[in-house]
Amino acid sequence: MYQLMQEAGTALFQWISERYDVSAKIIIVVGTGNNGGDGYVAATLLAQQNYHIAVASISPERKLAGDAQTARQAWVDSGGHIYDATKQTFDDNDLIVDALLGTGLQGEVKQGFAQIIHAINGSNSPVLSADIPSGIHADTGCTLGIAIAASTTITFVAIKPGLVTGNGKMHTGKLILAPLSIEACYRELSTPVAQWVGFHCFEPLPNRKLNSHKGDNGKLLCIGGNKGMAGAIALSAGAALRTGAGLVKVYCHQNSVSTIVQGRPEIMATDQNLHQLLHWADCIVLGPGLGQDSWSRETFNQVLSYMVHEDKPIIIDADGLNLLSQHQHKIKLNNVIITPHSAEAARLLENTVAEVEAQRYASAVRLFERYHANCVLKGAGTIVRNTSGMFVCADGNPGMSTAGMGDVLAGVMGALLAQGLSASDVSLYATCLHSASADMAAETHGQRGMIAGDLYEYLRKCVN
Repeated sequence: MYQLMQEAGTALFQWISERYDVSAKIIIVVGTGNNGGDGYVAATLLAQQNYHIAVASISPERKLAGDAQTARQAWVDSGGHIYDATKQTFDDNDLIVDALLGTGLQGEVKQGFAQIIHAINGSNSPVLSADIPSGIHADTGCTLGIAIAASTTITFVAIKPGLVTGNGKMHTGKLILAPLSIEACYRELSTPVAQWVGFHCFEPLPNRKLNSHKGDNGKLLCIGGNKGMAGAIALSAGAALRTGAGLVKVYCHQNSVSTIVQGRPEIMATDQNLHQLLHWADCIVLGPGLGQDSWSRETFNQVLSYMVHEDKPIIIDADGLNLLSQHQHKIKLNNVIITPHSAEAARLLENTVAEVEAQRYASAVRLFERYHANCVLKGAGTIVRNTSGMFVCADGNPGMSTAGMGDVLAGVMGALLAQGLSASDVSLYATCLHSASADMAAETHGQRGMIAGDLYEYLRKCVN
């Protein structure tokens, strides 16, 4: 175990020495457990290379247990001093290394640690966290009262589930895995909670046949666009076209027809003959801009009644999910994808947004089981629970937190389902495709000011 502590400290040392010269002002803040031991090892290695390192502890005089004490003693024996972390301001450092609390934390952060974390977060210095940002629950990503807002986190051996989704993802910053020397052995012994998947992990879609025609490339029906909400379903339909659907029709409120057609003439929009449209379609997107009035409920019920007797893939999104949560009878359908954000998930599960965010993995599983549907729980680190297992999307950025992004995702999913991919495959592939397109848009133009329609250009690039 001490060898692993030395390897962890070495990973911190290597990262720092590659980015900072010996004149840098660096402070390593250590706790009283093995996470603090990692910090002591890094401090000793840096000092040996003539870095001027300050080490601050919540308990400067306290003797530690086991390997952490061995690492602490090595620092002291090398001439290192240990300052009182509760008396530090942490301003104007070139780097703060957070080695306060590790993966064993379960309850709320205690007052002394909370005081230090608050001071670090209030500084203007970048923060490197060792293994996990102090105060984050390793399994869920919940903030246990207060947590370090890291610029970078170097996590050891394996990626902790809490680092890649929800609040934990926000606190982690750039995530780097240092597997140490036990990676192969660990993989044999462990069972992953989920797979962390990015768009780069997928093979390209197959080329189309030279003699294909529009009917071969999928017929998609998008249902929504109540009075005053034409934009949502128009975004879905436009995204579907840019993702390769051959034919896209929209069933909407009569007041929305002209708006949708004028904005994108390739879309066929109507307020008539819903049953015929359902029969025509290869798959269905239900919900963007649907609303929750009498027209919405009548439309929703008609679609579900049809789907009970027809085995067609369907994506239920937005107000479709809100109406589904109010449905008295849980209808079991095949080939379903549901795409809730945390508020919609809370309604579907009859609990609170806070409860969903506190247990994102468990919430995704419950949604999958309760609705017998491939579930995409949206948010930072979107979680996909489908018939193939549990996945976390590695792509995406904060610029996506803007109106219409979910509508675009629903359209992307609909296009891929219409082109013949399975609901399980689409739930993951489309999620990563959508997020990777947003990353490309952000790289070109920046995150702030990104709008949902900006993704069209990049969806077309990615899907090809």
